[in-house]
Amino acid sequence: MENRTTCIDENLLARPSEKEERVRVLQRKLYVRAKREKGFKGYSLYDKIYQDYFLVTAYHRVKSNYSKGVGVDGQSCTSIEESGLEAFLQEIQQALQTRSYRSSAVRQVLIPKAARGEYRKLGIPTIRDRVVQMAVKMAIEPLWEADFSETSYGFRPKRSAKDAIKQVKNNIYAGHKFIYDADLSNYFDTIPHGKLFKLLKHRVTDRGILNLLQQWLTAPVELPDGTLQSNKEGTPQGGVISPLLSNIYLHAFDKIVNHPKGKFVRSGIRMVRYADDWLLMGKWYFNAEILRYIDQIMINMGLRLNKEKTRLLHINKSSLFFLGFEFRSIPSKFAWNHRNYTNIRPSIKSRSKLFRVLKELFRRRKHWTIPWIVWKLNPLLRGWLNYFSISKVSHIWDTIRVIKEHLSYKLYKWMKGKGRKAHRKLRQRPYENLVKFYGLLDMDKYARMKTLSKAE
Repeated sequence: MENRTTCIDENLLARPSEKEERVRVLQRKLYVRAKREKGFKGYSLYDKIYQDYFLVTAYHRVKSNYSKGVGVDGQSCTSIEESGLEAFLQEIQQALQTRSYRSSAVRQVLIPKAARGEYRKLGIPTIRDRVVQMAVKMAIEPLWEADFSETSYGFRPKRSAKDAIKQVKNNIYAGHKFIYDADLSNYFDTIPHGKLFKLLKHRVTDRGILNLLQQWLTAPVELPDGTLQSNKEGTPQGGVISPLLSNIYLHAFDKIVNHPKGKFVRSGIRMVRYADDWLLMGKWYFNAEILRYIDQIMINMGLRLNKEKTRLLHINKSSLFFLGFEFRSIPSKFAWNHRNYTNIRPSIKSRSKLFRVLKELFRRRKHWTIPWIVWKLNPLLRGWLNYFSISKVSHIWDTIRVIKEHLSYKLYKWMKGKGRKAHRKLRQRPYENLVKFYGLLDMDKYARMKTLSKAE
């Protein structure tokens, strides 16, 4: 591993794939050693994050996945590249080398929740801070991936919500039908910094890295009205490093649940967790002792359960809603088989979210042409199907039928509002005609391809 001062030049920026591979090589070395040595700690990582290949890779990853929204400085990836990407990364490199880097304030954005009057708080760092956060994430994530539990799926490499849904289904078919569906109140905003740092030091002792993490956790928040507010707890959603830090903190809970000699394993309870959404699944009813134990663990961790949304249910008697899916037990369609089976489909709430997006898309868009509206619709429908189409798991055909009917109605009203005679024939069967003549996504065909794909 090299430890020399480098200078980013234009040629290096032109070959991001080579830099990606060098980062992966380092990550594999860290992961293998952390997996082999349970007591291994990253004590010399800071000098890696300002190497040219690390910063170039970090920037391209930020641009690909974390470029939405501007921070307090108003800079975007486009404006940075117009001003000169080379100079931008060199400034970051120099600040990190001389230990003069200081994080900026985080811009708060309020996202309305489904519940009336409630908002989700997002913290949007500057692009500069996002690049450094990505570099640190790339350096420390392999150490924690070596520790993370198999029951954790959210914000992890090569793991997704689809894997979590498949595991829930497998648990149900294995007889774990009593489910504790937990809901944490404002989890990202309430993580205690002191306890989080104790956990971080189990794998990271590099003071430079810990100092950067401390800066991001305590960075002031710029409220929508422009005032600055101090930050004493939590890791704001919207930052690059926040998902990893949230997983590190809840990993302590994962270890308690999955401990071979613990109360949960002795009681036959399995866990499925995606970020702060988690389920405990047992073969028997959760007794009062287990429920009190869960409450005590949350209190010790400084977290709060939302008692109004936390539910205890049996899958044969009540539907489970998890990660946008609905799990329900329904009778078999075959007369000879009187057993119930678990039907998994997109929830009505997920469908309603899609309808709201479609409503906003068609609002006052009479000046758009048909090719343009198709160009807007295709990625939206494709993204929805990519998430909800799970081979041998999800049943989405009834939901697709409802979406097609709703979309046909929206297209009919939009074409009628344009008032063109040329659209009269298209208005008779708008969805089918746009699929046939204008390349609108055929949802049935695409979903069939996804559910039959070996990659699923």
